[in-house]
Amino acid sequence: MKLKNIKNRQVFLIAFLVISIAACKRDDFLNVPPKGIVTDDATFSSETNADLFVNDIYNNLPDLNNNTEMLDQWTDNSMTGASNQPGQAIIRNNSINPNADGATNGPVNAFRWETVYGNIRKCNVFLQQADKNKGNFSETFYKSRVAEIKFLRAFYYSLLLQNYGGVPLISTPLNNLDGSDIFVARSTFDETLAFIEVDCDAAAADLPATTDNQNTGRATKGAALTLKGAVDLFAASPLANTTNDKAKWAKAAAANLAVMNLGTYGLFPDYGAQFLAVNNWNSETIFARGYALPSKGHKREGILGPVFVHGGQQAWGNIVPTQGLVDDYEMDNGKPINDPGSGYDDQHPYVNREQRFYKSIVYDGSTWQGEPFLSRIGGGNQIDLGSTSDITNTGYNGRKTLDESILGQTSLGTSPGTSNYQFYRYAEVLLSYAEAQNEAVGPDQSVYDAVKKVRARVALPEIPAGLSQEKMRENIRRERRVELAFEDKRWYDIRRWDITTKGPAVLTAAEYGMKITVGGGGVLTYTPVKVFQNTFSQYMNWLPIPQRILNQNTKLKQNPGY
Repeated sequence: MKLKNIKNRQVFLIAFLVISIAACKRDDFLNVPPKGIVTDDATFSSETNADLFVNDIYNNLPDLNNNTEMLDQWTDNSMTGASNQPGQAIIRNNSINPNADGATNGPVNAFRWETVYGNIRKCNVFLQQADKNKGNFSETFYKSRVAEIKFLRAFYYSLLLQNYGGVPLISTPLNNLDGSDIFVARSTFDETLAFIEVDCDAAAADLPATTDNQNTGRATKGAALTLKGAVDLFAASPLANTTNDKAKWAKAAAANLAVMNLGTYGLFPDYGAQFLAVNNWNSETIFARGYALPSKGHKREGILGPVFVHGGQQAWGNIVPTQGLVDDYEMDNGKPINDPGSGYDDQHPYVNREQRFYKSIVYDGSTWQGEPFLSRIGGGNQIDLGSTSDITNTGYNGRKTLDESILGQTSLGTSPGTSNYQFYRYAEVLLSYAEAQNEAVGPDQSVYDAVKKVRARVALPEIPAGLSQEKMRENIRRERRVELAFEDKRWYDIRRWDITTKGPAVLTAAEYGMKITVGGGGVLTYTPVKVFQNTFSQYMNWLPIPQRILNQNTKLKQNPGY
């Protein structure tokens, strides 16, 4: 992880980190090559050396800035037509199986089983060796780094929990030198959740509320509490909370309220600009991964930006907003487009929409890098209804999170991007609290207040008073979809809400784009057009444990349905 100031100390465990490995029984399911224990005390002989180990764990945090596919492609938010991308070929094509799980071939191995457990092992090694060698560290250093590592271990376990359910809980570096069994059975969902919560609580107790310029990017108390709030919200949601236990919702609300009560965070005034490098580490950032040139940057603009700009192909265009997402952006009067009083005109669909639409979507007639973007028939980025090129399949490209000053073609050749990858920001906490509190007790004033803050930032009026719990739920879910679009949150939301195949059944529905034709006098006609038919099975809400892992560890049981 190239964190500001951490970045210059990042070395991949060479010279100072001499690790002696003893051969033993294979345990590849934990990505421990070849099995053994850290025996060279020089690794933890000083704070400088130990920090190299810690920084390596940060460096492995899974962000999608340099990946050809983001998690929104697995959902109803974005529809890249490339048939070789897991989102279309596997996830939304009902083809998830133990030999093709999407995580293996998909977004930067974000939750690949071996990769995550490899990082968990590093956390366990640090905790073990730091305790053994604590005499080499100041009390402040030891306390803070142990808290950071417990947060990071909880973070990695949260990836497993939210994608696989209950998993093997391992808190010490495994080895077979003493005859112990390195293969561990799965714990239950609740046991895994509790393990994460304990680590979050321990981390929050010892982490600082803020960091100074020498430690920007390290975990804070707010990061630990936010992670706890996120997993508690997942656990309270219908997919995991099948009996709708209100106590679980109340616990999730309390966890997110704890972050709000810190008084540390606020909403950045400019919704779109908060994602640009010039505003890295702003007041809304709770936990993020940073980049620094010349050695580390990312290619987000080239991978995700609009395709043809100024007469040439600049990017791959892999943010392709669906018509369904576009339709969820309200009008600037705060009313959804299906409200008779909204003023929406389906033949002038991009007029008078809310601010987040204009800051998130590149649409026909808008500009990108000073040039009109034309996805209409005959335009330079004419909608690709046959999926024969990189051009948008829906008539839209993404704007949010992209730096318009970075040429996509340049970005594909180098890595000039230094904007943070946001794991958690304050707007999500507000919406998570509102959702959990609404489910626990109904739409009380605190629910309205939390949603109001998010909407006020983009000049939207409050949602109507007197809503039922169901109507408030509908509003919060739409708000969350729009506010967090293209931040890799939707995959977790549609699954935890259990709406992939039920209710709106978003992963068994068709995806639409907008076909725009030019008539006499240059009059444009807008026609929604089907671009893809999603298919998905209910059991796929939990990813399968890869078959290669099951072959190695016979104590593991596969998720149902596979």
